[in-house]
Amino acid sequence: MPLQPLLLACLLLLALPRPGQATAWTATYEFHAAGLRVLEARFTFDVDGPQYRLEVLSRSRGLASLFARSEQVTSVTGSWAGDTPRPRSYRVQGAFRGQRRAVAMEFGPDGLPRLGELEPSLASENREPVPPERLGGTLDALSAIARLSRLVAQTGRCDVQAQLYDARRLTEITIRTQGTEAVPTEWGAGVQGQALRCELESRLLAGWRTDQDIERAREPFMTTAWIGRPIAEAPPVPLRIELATRWWGRMYGVLTHIERAGP
Repeated sequence: MPLQPLLLACLLLLALPRPGQATAWTATYEFHAAGLRVLEARFTFDVDGPQYRLEVLSRSRGLASLFARSEQVTSVTGSWAGDTPRPRSYRVQGAFRGQRRAVAMEFGPDGLPRLGELEPSLASENREPVPPERLGGTLDALSAIARLSRLVAQTGRCDVQAQLYDARRLTEITIRTQGTEAVPTEWGAGVQGQALRCELESRLLAGWRTDQDIERAREPFMTTAWIGRPIAEAPPVPLRIELATRWWGRMYGVLTHIERAGP
């Protein structure tokens, strides 16, 4: 099951250090559905200095590997203009159910994405292309969350909005603060204290398949993420994520490991 912008958003929300903190981190998550482990995701992020780079490696696990084996790497490189990300290159490489999946987008001086490689094609998926006139002001999911993360780090709240484009779909995400909660002991990993609870709503604006029920495709996906600092020196990251999926029903993910990334 390839990671969608919704999942990237809830995982990377607040997962980046405040501007000025000079370190890169890797965070690993496990996702479960119906009591079974179905997905593992590893995030590496380095946003200090004038350049930034983020990478997400996701793999199916457990029973999901038998029926819908997948592995995918999503990455972006870019630079900062103040607190605004300027993506340069966005890549996706992987496979889903034995079919290769690839995206290559470059961003010009005007900030608009220019699509190179796309596999499978929109035509083979019976998917309507996103109108070019709607791409102004959009970002790839990783660059968008880098920007949102800096805003949240400055305010301590999750009240942000963005439009994401992944070469297939145009999606709007709205994130709202729901307060703070004590971290339950059953979350494990030795995490204690308070966590910021954030609610994320994702809506598909364009790029649906022609064989889809359009009204159903427009229905919002709701996700809840609890954000906290797993260890004193680490940046705040999602400790737990709960979301609905079309394939597995209700899914939850937990942080299993975080460490400084190697050179």
